[in-house]
Amino acid sequence: MSADSPPSILIVDDVPANLQLLSGMLTAHGYKARPATNGSMALEAARRAPPDLILLDITMPGMDGFEVCRRLKADADLADIPVLFISALGDATDKVRAFDQGGQDYITKPFHVEEVLARVRTHLALRRAQAELNGQNTALREALEQLKKAQNQLVMSEKMAALGVLAAGVAHELNNPLNFVKTSFHGLEKDIHDLTALVAFCRESVADEKRAALDAFEREKEYPTLVREIPELLSHIYEGLSRAGHIVGCLQVFSRTDDALSRDIDIHDVLESALVMLNNRLKKIATVEKKYGRVPLICGNFGKLSQVVLNILNNAIDAVESVDDPARRAITLTTGTATRDGTPQAVLHVADTGPGIAPEILGRIFDPFFTTKPVGRGTGLGLFICANLIQEHHGALEVASVPGQGATFSIYLPASREDAP
Repeated sequence: MSADSPPSILIVDDVPANLQLLSGMLTAHGYKARPATNGSMALEAARRAPPDLILLDITMPGMDGFEVCRRLKADADLADIPVLFISALGDATDKVRAFDQGGQDYITKPFHVEEVLARVRTHLALRRAQAELNGQNTALREALEQLKKAQNQLVMSEKMAALGVLAAGVAHELNNPLNFVKTSFHGLEKDIHDLTALVAFCRESVADEKRAALDAFEREKEYPTLVREIPELLSHIYEGLSRAGHIVGCLQVFSRTDDALSRDIDIHDVLESALVMLNNRLKKIATVEKKYGRVPLICGNFGKLSQVVLNILNNAIDAVESVDDPARRAITLTTGTATRDGTPQAVLHVADTGPGIAPEILGRIFDPFFTTKPVGRGTGLGLFICANLIQEHHGALEVASVPGQGATFSIYLPASREDAP
């Protein structure tokens, strides 16, 4: 489907009047209509120049629409072309058979022009979005494979600066196509919203004597389920895009050169800001106990410190969420002052009552791409970036854990000179 040319739609119907009506309607709305009067002609036309979508009648002499669809779906080069059955057959058995043969939709004759156009637009948009997602998934798999290879080289050479260069390049290359897919997603979401509104409008326009038939048809098609499932499916797609965007964002944070520092930052302000952002998640999962002490002001980058605290708190929530007893899901935040190497420092301890961290992996949790979370939930970059951000502030990020008794992450940040005793 080229962005420079109108979408090509193959119309298969043995009735010339139907072909003329559909061709005229689609052409008037900017589509390229290609008529075919029988199944054999349709298959030949599709193989010669694959269309973007097929409107397929069922009852035709020789080869019926079911067989045409079956052969289309058996051809690897044509299998992904959306097939919309458009037929006078209204029996549920025929409709189920149409979907079993690989059809994407079913329009019953006599049809409404607006309905046909809406379904055509929706399925063309879905196909574009699916093609874009497939392309980006391939790009992401290739990029992640490259990152894994880079990880092995970096660990062996202990040259973490090289990872920043690689991260900047990958983030730049992935960011633009990801934004393009997100834009297409929002367009698809709007189209589906418009289609739903159109269906609702049509329903209100149905005469009372036909309302019972419409209600029966909606029940047969499980329309309420469709209305509920489509937003859920869109949500899953957007979640995948957001996850990919999060990976890119993490890489960009690691590789960016913004080192602007602000004096007189209170670690409590950073902590409270993070708690506000996580309030909805915290109140559903864990209780938070605050043990705030006196802390010196620090010199740092508020945004970077917020990212560190957010990440550590999120990890603590993930940890306590796995505890079966809700009463034992607790996170304790302790602040105070410590002296390390003769330097006064602000200290933040984040302790959770989760399962803890096994001794054999405790020394690896700050390594890039290392994660114990399930596939799809962790990128393996969070704690690695946190450790680097704290080092930029001349501080330290440490962890202590006893398996079965939770873990405690400790952040040490040197006091600003004006606030040092």
